[in-house]
Amino acid sequence: MLLSGINRRTVAKQTSHSAIAVSQALAPALSAPGPEEIRAQLEKVLASRLFARSTRLCRFLRFSVEESLAGNGGRLKEQIIGMEVFDRKSDYDPRIDPIVRVEARRLRAKLKAYYTSTGRGDSIMIGLPKGAYLPFFKMRAAAAAGPRTSLIATSGSALVSRKSIAVLPLANMMQGADDDYFSDGLTEELIHLMTRIPSLRVVAWSSTSKLRGQEADLAGIRRQLRVESVLRGSVRRTPERVRVTVQLIDSASGDYLWSETYDRGLENVLEMQGEIARAIVQTLRVKLTGLPPTETPGRAPTVACYNLCLQGRYHANKRTAEGLHKSVERFEEAILADEACAEAYAGLADAYSLLADYGQMSPAEAVPKARAAAERALELDPQSAAANVSLAAVRSVFDWRWEEAEVLYRTAIAANPGYSRARHWFGLDYLGLLGRFEEGLAEIRVAHDLDPLSMIIREGVGYMHMICRDYPKSVAVYREITDMDPDFYKGFSSLGRVLSLMGKYDLAIAALQRARELGGQVPSILAALGEVLGRAGRIEEARALLDELTALSQTRWVPATCFAILHLGLGDYSATLTFLETATNRREMPVTALKVHPLYDPLRSEPRFQRLLERIGLS
Repeated sequence: MLLSGINRRTVAKQTSHSAIAVSQALAPALSAPGPEEIRAQLEKVLASRLFARSTRLCRFLRFSVEESLAGNGGRLKEQIIGMEVFDRKSDYDPRIDPIVRVEARRLRAKLKAYYTSTGRGDSIMIGLPKGAYLPFFKMRAAAAAGPRTSLIATSGSALVSRKSIAVLPLANMMQGADDDYFSDGLTEELIHLMTRIPSLRVVAWSSTSKLRGQEADLAGIRRQLRVESVLRGSVRRTPERVRVTVQLIDSASGDYLWSETYDRGLENVLEMQGEIARAIVQTLRVKLTGLPPTETPGRAPTVACYNLCLQGRYHANKRTAEGLHKSVERFEEAILADEACAEAYAGLADAYSLLADYGQMSPAEAVPKARAAAERALELDPQSAAANVSLAAVRSVFDWRWEEAEVLYRTAIAANPGYSRARHWFGLDYLGLLGRFEEGLAEIRVAHDLDPLSMIIREGVGYMHMICRDYPKSVAVYREITDMDPDFYKGFSSLGRVLSLMGKYDLAIAALQRARELGGQVPSILAALGEVLGRAGRIEEARALLDELTALSQTRWVPATCFAILHLGLGDYSATLTFLETATNRREMPVTALKVHPLYDPLRSEPRFQRLLERIGLS
């Protein structure tokens, strides 16, 4: 049965106000910024390096803020913005010309980048909610006490590590899309090769890429990434040649430690790219560690394949249904471009594993494809860290061959100790699930140290604290995530789950409703929201979500674990166990958390539950 009219209105009303409820309820009580404070913050944002050259975005932001402060929020509609900001005529039709929506997305991205870099310590945040043009203004609790280190870091890792480096995106001096791929590819190749240098901590690409355009802010880079040295430079191409200039800089003093220019022909772009990367790495190996040069052999994929692999990882890191499906497409295209590329097969395996993990595809469909791709990747390159990790993930959370999975994870880490994904998945999806919490936290902290701006890894740290029953630490991490990235739905959904375990049902419901607004009709979010509503005694609303999940299952894959969780909130343990048995038969990934997840504590004395643990190999 679908939602009744009353229930639909109730849920819609609660959802429309959930963003406000979350921001008001979760943040410490701080006074709202005044108009003059907001205007001063606006000028600071517009004067920043990120906004200085974006005339249209500056005009857009200024217009929105001033109209809001003047009490004219009702005027902030697409048609008026199009005419006032983008000089469209009076007959402007937003349905035909989407410029306002396009530029609004760019503005949100710019503001997000500003507050995670240059404006990280600012006390006032100006933001533009998703799907709206009326800005919000708030005091930032984290910034009120001045700059901070991450709550995730241990006391030692919060300091700048010795023998550490961040390779910033090499500036493309040609301003062409193809050249962007080349310069980004060269940057990632440098990072990949540097991670093989013993005792050198190298920040992952997914973190350094977020600092594009901020290369001059050495103090900010040092604070955010905790690195001793920074490598930055530029790439300039002509039809026949390429010139790469790089500088190694001390992040504290700004002193140049080393600089070099490489000039090569373009007979074979990718081989030349690898040659330059190896030359730089060999030099840095001696400069930064005192170790002698060593060979770094490896087969290079074709240019097209390499670029498609970059795109595949980019889409996978979004962790959205659209992003994961696009990731599959890009890796399949990469394999067509180069059938001998282990990285492409490993990426395809990860994309299918994540589709099953996030409930976007049935394990029966996704897992065989993930397994086949991972096994093929390992056949092509037995020493590939990426291939070993991909197969380890399949062997653990889907095949339940736990001992074999550990060997594969450790092989990957031995091959490349600086591979953040290996540390992340080994800590979270292996050690944590087996109840080896101390080891798991150590691994995921290493992953965070290698990739400090990754929201996915931060979310994993919060999850580890949650299954350790350290709820305050878990909440602190998730609040840090939602402050840093207000559009990351998993930050809110994970926060809602742990608040529910603490008995703070109203806050949990507000967080989960915000996650639903951001993530859409994700079955796991609907299930978690229904479970908390049931716990809170709001049975009618919980059953309405159960009906919604049932209707949704008629048109798309909905994991049985979602129904199990919702019935758990309703107190129907028999139905919960029945659905968990179905989920185990289907080898749904969430059942691998049965041993450690606090949500299942009421079921631990049930013989049926103990038999499930035995089947999964977790007894």
